[in-house]
Amino acid sequence: MANTKPTDIIPLYDAPFDCPLELFHIENKYLAAQLQKMGLFVGNEISRLDESLIAQAVRIRTKTGEVVLSGGMGIKTIIHLPDNRRIPLLDMDPGESGHIEGTTGGHSLVQILTNLGLKDDEEITLMRKLPPMEYTTRLNHGRLIQLTEGDAARILGDSHGQIVQFSFASTHNDFQVCELLGGNKALSRLQHIGIEKESTLTLVSVSSAQPLRLDNHNQLVISSPDGLHLHLPQQAGQTISVRLRA
Repeated sequence: MANTKPTDIIPLYDAPFDCPLELFHIENKYLAAQLQKMGLFVGNEISRLDESLIAQAVRIRTKTGEVVLSGGMGIKTIIHLPDNRRIPLLDMDPGESGHIEGTTGGHSLVQILTNLGLKDDEEITLMRKLPPMEYTTRLNHGRLIQLTEGDAARILGDSHGQIVQFSFASTHNDFQVCELLGGNKALSRLQHIGIEKESTLTLVSVSSAQPLRLDNHNQLVISSPDGLHLHLPQQAGQTISVRLRA
């Protein structure tokens, strides 16, 4: 590193696509620890990729049942496949299985996964990717509200005596909210439209919605030669420094 020129070191956000880069520094200690759990350390080679994808919700099977994760959760949950690749859950094909290696999200995502019974090393199978849907819902037997499939996955409640995500609610039956899952932004959005603990939701109908496409302007995608493929939050691009390799 002694001969490294300052101009050789740049934020990941400014790095060119499809060029060899050396991971130089990770300012966020929590993110650094998460990446180390997945085998990515300072000094390792990475590449920044130019790709886009549709952020679909996914339905997965675990040893205790089925769970729905929003597209954002699926991007940040990393799965270790039997062929030793480590990829976002959202990049898996239906029918593929693997175990949870870690996340590239913050503490709130870890807590969401824990609340849904998903921990590191948990074996999961991707059942299918869900088309974008909109849940027309009656709140507290009054006004109608619209929920995305991602928000439906963040609401836990009592339905017919079982605690399930609102994603699994049946139409025209009361659903008693027990817990809201997510970070401050997601919780504020749900609370802003009036959903809180002990609210009563009644699913009226589910209809198709416009897909959310994530491109290279709102995500950072990196890979390493040993099969690691990650979608990082945009803000990570300013806290991760890389060195351009010749």
